[in-house]
Formats: sequence, structure tokens, C-alpha cells
Amino acid sequence: MQKRLILLTLLAISLFTDIAHATHIVGGEMNYKYLGLNKYEIRLTVYRDCYVGVPPFDNPATVGIFDVNNNPIQTLQMVFRGLDTLAPTISDPCTIPPLDFCYEVTTYIDTITLPPIVGGYQLSYQRCCRNTNILNLITPECIGATYYASIPGSEVQPINSNPVFKNWPPPFICANKPWIFDHSAIDYDGDSLVYELFQPYNGLNGYCPIISSSVPSTGVSCGAPPVSCTSTPVPPPFYTVPWNSPYSTTDMLGGVPMVVNPQTGLVTATPNLQGYFVIGIKVKEYRNGVFLSETKRDFQLIVKPCPSVVVAAAQAPQAICGTTSISFVNNSAGTSLNYNWYFGDPSTTADTSHFTNPTYVYPSTGSYSVTLVAYVSNKPLCNDTVTTTVAISSAFKANFIFTTVACSNNLVEFKGSVQSPPGTTTIWNWNFGDGDSSHVQNPSHIFPASGIFPITLITYIPNSVNCIDTLFAQSVNVNSNPDLFIPNTFTPNGDGHNDIFKVRGPLYEIFYFAVYDRWGELMYDTTDPSQGWDGIFKGKQADPGVFGYYVKAKCSEGSTEIFKKGNVTLVR
Repeated sequence: MQKRLILLTLLAISLFTDIAHATHIVGGEMNYKYLGLNKYEIRLTVYRDCYVGVPPFDNPATVGIFDVNNNPIQTLQMVFRGLDTLAPTISDPCTIPPLDFCYEVTTYIDTITLPPIVGGYQLSYQRCCRNTNILNLITPECIGATYYASIPGSEVQPINSNPVFKNWPPPFICANKPWIFDHSAIDYDGDSLVYELFQPYNGLNGYCPIISSSVPSTGVSCGAPPVSCTSTPVPPPFYTVPWNSPYSTTDMLGGVPMVVNPQTGLVTATPNLQGYFVIGIKVKEYRNGVFLSETKRDFQLIVKPCPSVVVAAAQAPQAICGTTSISFVNNSAGTSLNYNWYFGDPSTTADTSHFTNPTYVYPSTGSYSVTLVAYVSNKPLCNDTVTTTVAISSAFKANFIFTTVACSNNLVEFKGSVQSPPGTTTIWNWNFGDGDSSHVQNPSHIFPASGIFPITLITYIPNSVNCIDTLFAQSVNVNSNPDLFIPNTFTPNGDGHNDIFKVRGPLYEIFYFAVYDRWGELMYDTTDPSQGWDGIFKGKQADPGVFGYYVKAKCSEGSTEIFKKGNVTLVR
């Protein structure tokens, strides 16, 4: 029996510790309405996360009432009256709401008599804790919430009801999509309202998550633990929540910062990060230009990706070769979808279809822009559009040329060309016949040795019809010692043809070319392989006849020297 009691005690302690550490507060606000005869109806609205949160709503909820100097006047114990569960809605009607969501809301209501006093009253409710995965707060698991309202003093206005926000924001908004929300309020007294962003208040922490005389919880890492928990409400002033940089009161969400229109209460933002964020918005009331009070709302906003109700997706060949008939595949997602196809044919207005997977015959070759609109008849604003381009060519034909580069250790340069549909991308597959390959249009390749190598080139356009060509025929003759060409006759008569006697061949690194007459006199020499003899000797035209020459050339200092000599005939 004693062992059983010990086990039950340990279980109770474990459960209490779990509850104390649990996080669930996601928002709230406090309102009051003057009923006459110094009586006020107090409304405290609290939202909790029932998806990841454990603790229930407080019963009772302890509200502290203080004077302007933060002295306690009264404690109001507000009885729990039941709760409602929010439907899993999202701000965009054309998206599918997430299922990992559960919010519950309760409103505590009570009536209290508060006679007019100088400085008025301050009302507050405190709780802990917030969700641990909030991005814009430091150590959010240790951060609580305070919901606060103030009643103006008799010297300002003895009768007042603070503003009431019309709508609670949606728990989810879409990442990378503009968010627009009417956060306006009503005022029972017809006072002027001004809207602002504000830094929410912190509250109790994990050691003492509620107002009670319980012993501080253990196993909590939220700073130094208190000696004991307070059984009475904590007086103002209240600390604000610590923003986690780079977030701030002017940028609570990231992306395009959230702003509130000070006159209308319209909230706009475009968040670019997914996650949980704490938001603070308040409305201040003025009567005849005199500030009376304000309603502060603190709420948690979840930013999520938003899958659309309708997603249009069209699949078509990127290119068509040898035909003008194209079949389209519809990969759109949604329920009970209808379709409008626009095939982009400028020669007719009848280039449309409502079929799911249509086929269209174009009048000629060219490039066409195809549009698919997918929609649901009962949600005309929730359509989606996708555009793709198809290119049509009468044929697909590839070719290539090559150049052997002398003095380059068997380097050969290739240039590919292709007749293809406009605006398409060709894939190049070269096989050089020596076990090596390339996938660029104009490759350079070094062969392992001299010889004849069969070249294969396969070209094609991905996702196409008939757009492929294969070339097997051409072979490359690789010669490690390229030949020089030296003519045996030249005619320096100024007609632009064969006027220069020069060596034709590779541009060698080391080169010497000399021409002699039949008596051995040097007529011309050069070390520039691009130059040659124009038949001029000592400023005069040389007489026709036979001349001797020799050439010495090397690809580099350590390579084999090439030597050639012979005769050339000068003809005028």
C-alpha cells in the first residue's frame, strides 16, 4: 500500500511538472463596459493552443485591480464559463487550411463596482507560458503574457467603455503572400480611435505559471527561481517581451514589414519566413482630443505555406520537328476542375479548347505561347494559370567541322551547328572515338596519339518530338607532326593572287625562313611564320628566275626540329 502511495505521489509530481512546463497561451485582451451606477462589465478573452498545449484555462482567472500608483485595490476571481474551438481556417479562401491546428477560446465575464477615483484604475491578468517555437522572441518558453486595461480617472472622464476589436485575426497566414486584415474596433461612446503596433507585455514564467500559493516548479531553466509563488496579482509596471533580433515592434514578421493604418486599423504584411510569431496591436481612444484609454491585443500568428485549391499544370513538348500537330497533357490538381486552353495561334480566334488533354494542329512552323486556365465553377476567383511555349521546326539537322591545331599535342577543335526550332536548347553528346566524350557545343579535345578516330555526334532537344539527329560518318586524322606547304612558283605582279612567297602551315614557336639566288646571295629571311618574300630585293624587283630556300621550325625549345629546302620560280 505504501509503495502504491509513493508511485501515485511521483506520478502527481510528474504531471504537475509537465503542466507547469507546458506552453499554450496564444493571445488575449481585456475589455470593460460602463453599465451605470459605477458598475462595469469586465470581459477577459483568452486563446490557448490545444494542439501542443496541455494546461486548461484557469478556473478562476485572477484579475488584479490597481490604482494609478500601482497599489492593489481588489482581486477579481472570474469563473470559467466554457470554451469554443476555432475552425481551422486560413486567410486566403483559395488555399487549403492546414490540419495541424487547434485553438480554443474562452471569455470570462463579471461585473464589478468601481467608484470614480483620481487617476482611475488599472486591470491586469497574467499567465505563462507561450509556445516554445516562436521565432521573434528570446526564450519564448519562459515568456508569459499580461492582458491589461485602464479606466480613466474622474479628473479625465468618469464614464467610459474601452474600444472593442471587431474581429480576431486568423491563426494562419500564407508565406510570401500579401496579408490584409481589418483590425478595426468599435467604441460604445463614439470616441475617436487611433491604431498602433505595440510591444506586448511579458507575464508569469515557468516557475510560477499561474497566480497561486504553490511551490515553484522544478526542472525549469528560466533564470533564477523565486523563493515562493505569489498568491496575489503582480502590480504594474509590467515588462515587455524581449524581441529576438532582427525582429522588433516595427518588424514583427520579417519580409515586407507589418503595418497598421492608424485611421482605419487595416493591417498589411507579406511575411517571407514560416513559423510562429507574437504580434501586438492596440487601439487608443480620444474624446474631444483628450486621451482616455487603450485596448491592447496580444496574439500569436502562424505563417505557413499555402497549398492552393487549384493548381494549373500543363505538359507539352518543348519542341516539335517534322509535324505541326501537338498533344497536350493536363497535370492540374484540384477537385471538379474546368479548363480553358489558349494555343497562341495568331492566325485564328478558334485556337481554344475546354478538353482536359487536347490536341491542336498549328498552321506552320514557329514558336507559340500556350496558356491553360484551371478553375472551379463555384470559386471563380480561385483559378490558376500556367503558360508554356512550344516551338515547331520542319526538321532537325546537325553538322560539325573540325580543325587540327598544330604544335598542340594532338589538339583538335570542333564546332557544332544545328537546324532546330527557335528558342529551344539542344543537348550535345560527342564521342571522340578514343573513350572520351563531351557535352558542349564546341569542344576542344586532345587525342592520346596520332591516328584516325571515328567521331560520333548525337544531338537532341529534351521533351521533344522527332528532334534528334545522329552523325557517324566523319573521322579525324590526327597528325602529331603537321606538314608545311611551300609553293614552287609565285607571281609578284600585284594582282592580289600568289604575290607572296611564304610558308603555309602551323605557327611555330621557333621559325626561320630564308631565300637565296643561284649565286648564294641572301635575298630575304624572316623569323615570323606569318610573313613572306614579295620579290623585292634592295628596293627593286628581282628578275624572274629560280631561287633556293630553306626552312627551320620547332614547336618548342625541346621539340624535334623540322627542316625543309627546295627551289621556287619567280614569274612576272
